[in-house]
Amino acid sequence: MKWLANHDAIFTARDIKKQPLTREEILYMLSLTEEGTDDLISTRSKAYKALPTSVQDMGMNDLVALLQNNPGILKNPIVVDQNKLATGFDLETIREFVPASYRKKELAGFFKILNGTKNALGVSPA
Repeated sequence: MKWLANHDAIFTARDIKKQPLTREEILYMLSLTEEGTDDLISTRSKAYKALPTSVQDMGMNDLVALLQNNPGILKNPIVVDQNKLATGFDLETIREFVPASYRKKELAGFFKILNGTKNALGVSPA
Protein backbone atom coordinates (compact mmCIF):
# COMPACT_ATOMS: atom_id res chain seq x y z
CA MET A 1 0.00 0.00 0.00
CA LYS A 2 2.84 2.35 0.82
CA TRP A 3 4.49 1.68 -2.54
CA LEU A 4 1.22 2.34 -4.40
CA ALA A 5 0.64 5.56 -2.45
CA ASN A 6 4.21 6.72 -3.17
CA HIS A 7 3.52 6.21 -6.87
CA ASP A 8 0.27 8.22 -6.96
CA ALA A 9 -1.96 5.16 -7.34
CA ILE A 10 -5.51 5.68 -6.15
CA PHE A 11 -6.74 2.65 -4.25
CA THR A 12 -8.91 1.47 -1.40
CA ALA A 13 -7.31 -0.85 1.14
CA ARG A 14 -9.39 -3.62 2.64
CA ASP A 15 -8.67 -6.20 5.32
CA ILE A 16 -10.37 -9.27 3.88
CA LYS A 17 -10.12 -11.07 7.21
CA LYS A 18 -12.40 -8.44 8.75
CA GLN A 19 -14.45 -7.78 5.62
CA PRO A 20 -14.52 -11.05 3.65
CA LEU A 21 -14.73 -11.14 -0.11
CA THR A 22 -18.17 -11.67 -1.61
CA ARG A 23 -18.97 -14.51 -3.97
CA GLU A 24 -19.20 -12.00 -6.82
CA GLU A 25 -15.79 -10.50 -6.00
CA ILE A 26 -14.14 -13.93 -5.97
CA LEU A 27 -15.75 -14.94 -9.26
CA TYR A 28 -14.72 -11.62 -10.81
CA MET A 29 -11.11 -12.03 -9.65
CA LEU A 30 -11.04 -15.58 -11.01
CA SER A 31 -12.31 -14.25 -14.35
CA LEU A 32 -9.29 -11.90 -14.52
CA THR A 33 -6.69 -14.59 -13.83
CA GLU A 34 -4.54 -16.25 -16.46
CA GLU A 35 -3.82 -19.36 -14.38
CA GLY A 36 -7.05 -19.65 -12.37
CA THR A 37 -6.56 -20.53 -8.72
CA ASP A 38 -2.77 -20.60 -9.15
CA ASP A 39 -2.86 -16.81 -9.53
CA LEU A 40 -4.86 -16.30 -6.33
CA ILE A 41 -3.86 -19.01 -3.89
CA SER A 42 -0.59 -19.10 -1.98
CA THR A 43 0.31 -22.78 -1.99
CA ARG A 44 3.17 -22.06 0.44
CA SER A 45 0.86 -20.69 3.15
CA LYS A 46 0.23 -22.68 6.32
CA ALA A 47 -3.51 -22.30 5.78
CA TYR A 48 -3.25 -23.90 2.34
CA LYS A 49 -1.07 -26.76 3.57
CA ALA A 50 -3.62 -27.48 6.31
CA LEU A 51 -6.47 -27.99 3.84
CA PRO A 52 -7.93 -31.50 3.94
CA THR A 53 -8.49 -31.66 0.18
CA SER A 54 -6.95 -30.34 -3.01
CA VAL A 55 -8.33 -27.10 -4.43
CA GLN A 56 -8.20 -28.68 -7.91
CA ASP A 57 -10.72 -31.31 -6.78
CA MET A 58 -13.30 -28.73 -5.65
CA GLY A 59 -16.32 -27.51 -7.51
CA MET A 60 -16.82 -23.77 -7.98
CA ASN A 61 -19.25 -23.36 -5.08
CA ASP A 62 -16.90 -25.16 -2.68
CA LEU A 63 -13.93 -23.15 -3.95
CA VAL A 64 -15.71 -19.84 -3.45
CA ALA A 65 -16.81 -20.84 0.06
CA LEU A 66 -13.23 -21.92 0.85
CA LEU A 67 -11.80 -18.57 -0.27
CA GLN A 68 -14.42 -16.64 1.67
CA ASN A 69 -13.84 -18.60 4.87
CA ASN A 70 -10.05 -18.92 4.60
CA PRO A 71 -8.61 -15.63 3.32
CA GLY A 72 -5.21 -16.69 4.67
CA ILE A 73 -4.72 -18.94 1.64
CA LEU A 74 -4.88 -15.99 -0.76
CA LYS A 75 -1.76 -14.31 -2.07
CA ASN A 76 -1.07 -10.93 -0.59
CA PRO A 77 -1.59 -8.23 -1.72
CA ILE A 78 -4.37 -8.56 -4.26
CA VAL A 79 -4.75 -5.49 -6.47
CA VAL A 80 -7.72 -5.44 -8.80
CA ASP A 81 -9.49 -2.91 -10.97
CA GLN A 82 -12.01 -3.05 -13.82
CA ASN A 83 -9.87 -5.17 -16.14
CA LYS A 84 -6.70 -6.38 -14.46
CA LEU A 85 -5.49 -8.27 -11.42
CA ALA A 86 -2.14 -8.52 -9.68
CA THR A 87 -1.32 -10.79 -6.77
CA GLY A 88 1.74 -10.72 -4.59
CA PHE A 89 4.23 -7.89 -4.90
CA ASP A 90 5.67 -8.22 -8.37
CA LEU A 91 7.01 -4.80 -9.35
CA GLU A 92 6.48 -5.29 -13.08
CA THR A 93 2.85 -6.32 -12.67
CA ILE A 94 1.86 -3.89 -9.94
CA ARG A 95 3.24 -0.92 -11.93
CA GLU A 96 0.24 -1.35 -14.24
CA PHE A 97 -1.85 0.22 -11.47
CA VAL A 98 0.27 3.38 -11.34
CA PRO A 99 -1.41 6.26 -13.21
CA ALA A 100 -0.14 6.85 -16.74
CA SER A 101 0.72 10.46 -15.84
CA TYR A 102 3.12 9.24 -13.12
CA ARG A 103 4.69 6.65 -15.45
CA LYS A 104 5.25 9.32 -18.13
CA LYS A 105 6.84 11.64 -15.57
CA GLU A 106 9.06 8.80 -14.38
CA LEU A 107 10.04 7.90 -17.95
CA ALA A 108 10.96 11.52 -18.66
CA GLY A 109 13.20 11.42 -15.58
CA PHE A 110 14.92 8.27 -16.88
CA PHE A 111 15.60 9.93 -20.23
CA LYS A 112 17.13 12.91 -18.45
CA ILE A 113 19.42 10.55 -16.55
CA LEU A 114 20.36 8.73 -19.77
CA ASN A 115 21.16 12.05 -21.38
CA GLY A 116 23.47 12.93 -18.51
CA THR A 117 21.30 15.46 -16.72
CA LYS A 118 19.98 15.24 -13.20
CA ASN A 119 16.47 14.02 -12.51
CA ALA A 120 14.88 17.43 -12.08
CA LEU A 121 11.42 15.87 -11.77
CA GLY A 122 12.16 14.26 -8.41
CA VAL A 123 10.66 10.92 -9.38
CA SER A 124 12.03 7.81 -7.74
CA PRO A 125 12.77 4.99 -10.21
CA ALA A 126 11.26 2.22 -8.04
